[in-house]
Amino acid sequence: MSRVLGPAVTVPAVVLGIAVYAAPPGPARWGWVAVTVGLVAGAPVALVVALARAGVLESIDARPRRQRLWTLAALVAIEVAAVSVLALLGAPPLLFGLVASCVVGVVVMALVTPVVRASIHVAALAVPAGAFVHVAWPVSVALLAAAAVVGVARLTVRDHTPLEVTVGMVAGATTGLAAAAVLLPS
Repeated sequence: MSRVLGPAVTVPAVVLGIAVYAAPPGPARWGWVAVTVGLVAGAPVALVVALARAGVLESIDARPRRQRLWTLAALVAIEVAAVSVLALLGAPPLLFGLVASCVVGVVVMALVTPVVRASIHVAALAVPAGAFVHVAWPVSVALLAAAAVVGVARLTVRDHTPLEVTVGMVAGATTGLAAAAVLLPS
């Protein structure tokens, strides 16, 4: 169950949902969806899976804090590059704003990790939940509910403490909410 609820599955699903929601109708829609999912979800997941298979990471969850720190640093670099490419390509403003808000969430989780080993599993759903408050609150509620289910799962398998799950939820949702307030078109 942990793998099904993990970022390697939830991040591509959320990015796909964001892209389908935010890409404007028309002939270029599915091109934006493919580019967004490939850059923002595919590349980071491929990196983490490759590092885990090569034995560089103990698993795709990067549990040891040292592994989490440099893995998150690499993911921040990939995500910033992905958002930069979307900007250079002239991504639709809503798509760019939602994706960039999620990338800010990755940066915040990288900054929080040295202090608290916050649940990235939970944050991967909480960040977009916060961002979607601005554009589609029912989506936000669904993502928060999914984040709560993931949080309970992380506690059940004892991969995180209640504090770590709470930090992932609160820091994630707050970051998504604040970033989207700045990054989404008015």
